[in-house]
Amino acid sequence: MSGAPMERLEVFEHLAELRTDEIVIMTMTATLQWPLVSDHPLDFDFLAFGMGHASDFGLGLALARPERKTIVLKGDGGLLMSLGSLVTLGRHGPENLVVLLLENRSYEMTGGQPLPPGPDFVALARAAGVEGGGLTGCGTVDRIETLEDFADALPQILSEPGPHFVVLPVQTRHPLPPVNHSDHAGRIVALRRALGTD
Repeated sequence: MSGAPMERLEVFEHLAELRTDEIVIMTMTATLQWPLVSDHPLDFDFLAFGMGHASDFGLGLALARPERKTIVLKGDGGLLMSLGSLVTLGRHGPENLVVLLLENRSYEMTGGQPLPPGPDFVALARAAGVEGGGLTGCGTVDRIETLEDFADALPQILSEPGPHFVVLPVQTRHPLPPVNHSDHAGRIVALRRALGTD
């Protein structure tokens, strides 16, 4: 890793600026910061429905709605809770799925406990068959170290066939908003309505 990690809120700002009609699934601390930059009807907070499984949910949505890109914002701690999902992504990931792994090397939502130092998430995704895999054989795995490089790569990530699995080393110096998750059923109804499936 080179230099300081990217500021997570700035990563989100770049993504929100380029995002059009993509579904954005967020989990854990992303659910606290993403709403600071976006209030799109296709934003879906996955926190209450299964810690570590936002990318599984995103995979299902991407498969069900192939006409629309699905972007998953999840943390490295969450991925360690569901490593088997990488194998499924490597085998069944559709071209319209993007997973942005927010790597801060901690279980931030549960108190900031440090992750084990060893896991290399790029290597794990490649070993699971994500690179060159997925339903189209076009899967990509990448690690992007700087905000400038992320801003440069994002148009390609959002436009080219995937699935894409991108590791982004991040930190947050901004105070996090309080956890406020309610009306889970209402959010599902709102997402279905935004997708035209209610």
